[in-house]
Amino acid sequence: MPYYQSTHSLSVAAPAEKIYEALTNWPLRAQWRRGIEIHWEGDAKAFRGQTVSFKVKRPFFSYSFSFRISGLEPPRRLYMEYTGRPLKGRAAVEIVPEEKTCRVDFHWMKVEPEGWMAKLYFALGLGMRTHRLRTRETLRMLKEYLEK
Repeated sequence: MPYYQSTHSLSVAAPAEKIYEALTNWPLRAQWRRGIEIHWEGDAKAFRGQTVSFKVKRPFFSYSFSFRISGLEPPRRLYMEYTGRPLKGRAAVEIVPEEKTCRVDFHWMKVEPEGWMAKLYFALGLGMRTHRLRTRETLRMLKEYLEK
């Protein structure tokens, strides 16, 4: 079974604590991350074992995915495990302080498509293309929100 890895990064002129809060406070994230619906179990702030679902809305095609928070290291790292269909595997967000900014890295450490549609989508090269576009879009929106 093939799996996919990637890292996408963007520098943000904000302290690590503020970036971490924007990424792990679900109602706040829903404010700045346009084009998706976010649903979560329990508390509005991320906690280990919490399940979070995103529904991505597109004009002709919408899709959903869920992950479980598998680890937190405030204010530097957030670890996730995709729960299956269309993806399973591990991902992480890392916040790396630099001289006057922080670099935000989104890592797909080992992600596999699950289900025949997802496998076909990735086999055609569309899965990684979509992942790259959506990740860059999310990082750009995070930057815009925090630097306004």
